[in-house]
Amino acid sequence: MRRLFIATAAIALTSAPAFAVSKNKFAEDMAVPAGASINVEVVLSKDMAHRADNLPEKLSDRGRARGLRDGFSGNGYYGMKDLEMLREDMMDEMSHDLSKAGYSVTENGAYTLRVTIDDARPNRPTFRQLSVQPNLSFKSVGRGGARLTAELIDGSGAVVGTSQYGWYEHSIDSFSGTSTWGDAKRSFSRFASKTAKTLGN
Repeated sequence: MRRLFIATAAIALTSAPAFAVSKNKFAEDMAVPAGASINVEVVLSKDMAHRADNLPEKLSDRGRARGLRDGFSGNGYYGMKDLEMLREDMMDEMSHDLSKAGYSVTENGAYTLRVTIDDARPNRPTFRQLSVQPNLSFKSVGRGGARLTAELIDGSGAVVGTSQYGWYEHSIDSFSGTSTWGDAKRSFSRFASKTAKTLGN
């Protein structure tokens, strides 16, 4: 199992790109030579790590939560196991798309692409949410999605580019699957694909 990276407050502050566009649109200013070697890291924001066993610290991020244990409606109590699975999924998605685009994905890459999962919301309750809220059912359905930011870091440790993307399902009727994180993974896939296609431009 890959080492779990949890973004510190300092990383979270430096990884927030100053784009003058909606945070839910893809935007990037990264460029590397064709075929460059890239080390991919995926980390959780400080807020996401906190939400493994808590509701979000900001009240405005707690959605429709009616109590301190209402994780599914309140965007919290995801469980670290689920968050580690999300981190692994984003790592695999990004590594696959970069390799497909002709980049060499290696731990000793000339560049490091550090992706931060800033927010992710499930379509169905996680096991941790079900355990803290016994009256919740796995049949419950919600609108999911995710928001990500990334930094491109060169060999000297300098940040030489950033990107961001977010996507959330707007209609609950559009989700018909049984996957807990279906919409979040769709956002991951789109971010990885867009990044791999534009990184060398």
